[in-house]
Amino acid sequence: MMNIKRHVIAATAGVSAILMALTGCGGSKAATDSNGKPLVKIAIITPAATQSVKKMKWTKQLEAACDCTIQWQQIGNDAWSQQKNAALAAGDVADITVWGYNKSDFAKNPLFEDLSDDLDKMPNAKKYFKEDAYAKKFATDLQGRIFQIPSSVYERNTALVGGQTMMINKTWLDKLGLQVPKTWDELEQVLKAFKEKDPNGNGKQDEIPFDINALGTTGIGWWSPFLLLNGTGISTQVSQIGGQGLYVKNGKVKDFLTTSNFREVIEYYNKLISEGLVPADALTKASDKYTAEMQNDGKTARVGVAFGWNTSAFGSGLEDQYVTMLAPTAPGAKTTWESEQPDVYNGAAVAKDSPYKEQAFKIINKWLDPDVSMESYYGDKGTYLVKNGTNDYSVKPAAFKDSSVNVSLADRGLTWMRPGVKLHGVTDVDLSNKEWAIYKDVQPKADSKDTMPSYVTMNDTDQNDVSNRNTPIFAYALPQIANWMQKGGLNDSTWKAYVDKLNSLGLQDNVKTWQKWYDKYTK
Repeated sequence: MMNIKRHVIAATAGVSAILMALTGCGGSKAATDSNGKPLVKIAIITPAATQSVKKMKWTKQLEAACDCTIQWQQIGNDAWSQQKNAALAAGDVADITVWGYNKSDFAKNPLFEDLSDDLDKMPNAKKYFKEDAYAKKFATDLQGRIFQIPSSVYERNTALVGGQTMMINKTWLDKLGLQVPKTWDELEQVLKAFKEKDPNGNGKQDEIPFDINALGTTGIGWWSPFLLLNGTGISTQVSQIGGQGLYVKNGKVKDFLTTSNFREVIEYYNKLISEGLVPADALTKASDKYTAEMQNDGKTARVGVAFGWNTSAFGSGLEDQYVTMLAPTAPGAKTTWESEQPDVYNGAAVAKDSPYKEQAFKIINKWLDPDVSMESYYGDKGTYLVKNGTNDYSVKPAAFKDSSVNVSLADRGLTWMRPGVKLHGVTDVDLSNKEWAIYKDVQPKADSKDTMPSYVTMNDTDQNDVSNRNTPIFAYALPQIANWMQKGGLNDSTWKAYVDKLNSLGLQDNVKTWQKWYDKYTK
């Protein structure tokens, strides 16, 4: 439960095929319950594992705040991916929709209330934006309008790195009398020891010194081998702009796919693969095999170094053997890491023609109450959540008892975790707070000139152009990169041909487009 990976849902179905399915999913007509109270419709989009919101007792506090009855419209991820565009085209949106819409939707569809002049009616939201500048920027478009109150759970972790972590088996290091490697040369020597000296003690040479993920087909993915670029001084930010092979340095958008840094990493991996320190099949194996190798039988570790979310990637039987490490430094370079990434994401939007906007404002305001926010994310107080004191909470084991059921809305509700919140009993948070802190002093800060903020949003035309260029760019680049890593053959001539090809496919056009939007939002 609650280790939910966010993603942007792309709706693809046509309007005509979906309209029948949307009956009752929104609309602006006033309705009342049997007692004459306003009937406010709230649409929430949840994974299939999320239990019915009607079973969540904390929601009664929202109804008490608005003196209304809430009609919950709980829509599954798959259904929403089919319904969203049709709902927007039909102008059929609920009084409040949580998580379902983004800036692009707001720009194209004049269906939502501009909340910038309604904040006095939502004092919690007003305070939120005063204290969390990043969340306000995320919510505000280039015209100064606010069409949603986003969620922010940034304060859960001491150093957010987008879930990108480099880890090494400390038990093996200790057994061999070695230290965590700080340079590429030191890493190579440690990997050789892992290969040759049976650190897992089973009498077999079955260790995988350095396990890496496949490259994928559409971009630079999560837990990419190219996180090693951080050891050359390039902050990769792979869970955002880095996924397109781009980065930001001193306010300038650049590509790293054609840099000497990138070439060095390719050549370094080729050396490691040729020495048997990285599996020869690493770049083609399925992700479930990568996970299986990391967790092995839960008793005997096989992997020395790997990338993942945190040490929980190795499973409860082995995770204690591993520690987080900084990216080893390339010759003549300085190590960095993924930039701080505030965990701010789509929240609550109000229908422009809702007859119950006043009630909607009261609901949102109450939802941002400290206790209600935490109950929305972790579950009902008493049953799943304990309040220890001001801004201090514990999550009970009962919240995680059944891994097939989410007992709360987690990141699909509306949450503002206050600065300095203390949270106990959530293993993932505890591990992340402990392990990601190592990157805090080397990673670019949120909203610095070395980061692409998550609130930078292109218009549809530019977004489509960039996407259309990325398809042939990565269709060409990734197989070529994989071939160089596995078989070699990278020299000045082949590198020049590669660079020329990427530029001919529009890589620098993508750089210019991202620069344009970066400047619009940051200057």
